[in-house]
Amino acid sequence: MKETPLSNCEKAFVVQAIKERLRLDGRKLEEFRPLKINFGAEWGSAHVTLGETRVLAQVSCELGQPKATRPNEGLLYINVELSPMAALHFEAGRNSELTVQINRILERTFKDSRCVDLESLCVSAEDKVWILRVDLNVLNHEGNIIDCASVAALCALAHFKHPDVTVTGEEIKIHTSAEKDPIPIVLHHYPVCVSYATFQNGEVAIADPTVIEERSSEANMVFGINSYRELCCLNLGGTTLTSSNLLLQCSSRAANRAKQVVDQIKAALATDAEARSADQSVGFTECLKMNTINSLAQDRLSLRLRRFNFTLDDDFRNMSSNSAGAPDIKAEGDDSLPDATRIDENTGLLNSNQSNVRWVPEDSSDSDEDEHIFEKGDESGGADSDDKDLEEELENVAEEMAYKRQSQPISKGGSQQPVKRNIDNSSDSEEETTMVLG
Repeated sequence: MKETPLSNCEKAFVVQAIKERLRLDGRKLEEFRPLKINFGAEWGSAHVTLGETRVLAQVSCELGQPKATRPNEGLLYINVELSPMAALHFEAGRNSELTVQINRILERTFKDSRCVDLESLCVSAEDKVWILRVDLNVLNHEGNIIDCASVAALCALAHFKHPDVTVTGEEIKIHTSAEKDPIPIVLHHYPVCVSYATFQNGEVAIADPTVIEERSSEANMVFGINSYRELCCLNLGGTTLTSSNLLLQCSSRAANRAKQVVDQIKAALATDAEARSADQSVGFTECLKMNTINSLAQDRLSLRLRRFNFTLDDDFRNMSSNSAGAPDIKAEGDDSLPDATRIDENTGLLNSNQSNVRWVPEDSSDSDEDEHIFEKGDESGGADSDDKDLEEELENVAEEMAYKRQSQPISKGGSQQPVKRNIDNSSDSEEETTMVLG
């Protein structure tokens, strides 16, 4: 399925908003979306959300042969999968241009920067080494996949532990976690990717672009940088050449952002380690129970109104609850609707939570008629216009019923005589008379 093209109106709207230093989700130009990190029950399993962009990372290992050029170093592979679950235009089992680009950027960020100590993965030189594989599955695509994927890969690598082994001659024995504690991966530094999108001929850059902002931008910049403010990777794409001043400004902001993300990752790792040492329940199942992982947690409002706050103050609540005839505020778990008037299907009686709605019973001789007479009084008990309207309505109903009775043949039992019935309305001081046939 092909991606839905972006209309000129949508693109012009986004560009004009950026010119006015506004964004569709209410963020500032340099503001990032909230980042959430959760770990699974197994080692090396991480779930990262950046706004509504979600990536699931899993690290696995196996023993294999090393490369001939580096016989005492392990191997690291990174694989990114963009399935139709992330977006409808992605095809399963087929590497798109975006998939290849993300793979290359992540390999340059993690492998070329030598953040993983590959020599510690060696079991037997020129014979057996640990081969690490990082699988990144994009669950939802809402822009800036590369940043979310880099954080997920780093979290999974820092969380992963491979089994301990014992080498006896040519025999290699892999121990289980019950026999020996697994060994964590050694990381020299913690690199992450920080992305920016440029507008207005490379003069304005926005951080953490969304899908529509990425498609409306002129160019993009991806910085692979670690917590020591060291540049590990730089990727420039697009049609507009970025100025050197803007490039330096974005790199400085990216370094600060990388430091914050790495601190958050270390805090999440420490929290998970404390929970495991205390024999507490961990994993994605526990995260679902604790409501730390949910579906589409962010606002779905595309255009957020700035400086608009709707609050219900205490004065309004008191006024609503104390005013006569005002509907009560619906309590949580109460299925009754305010000001509801209905007729019970079983008993045929009128059920209403309004004090100004009453049932006017008909005479026993009129039980075969389908018409029902309702009387609705005035809440204040003294409005002349309402009284006149009610009298006119009752008179019209009485005339209609009398006309129907006269059009029917008279039975042999006797003639029909009009009978007056008085209705005492508690909300009105005057007496109202309804003409019905006896």
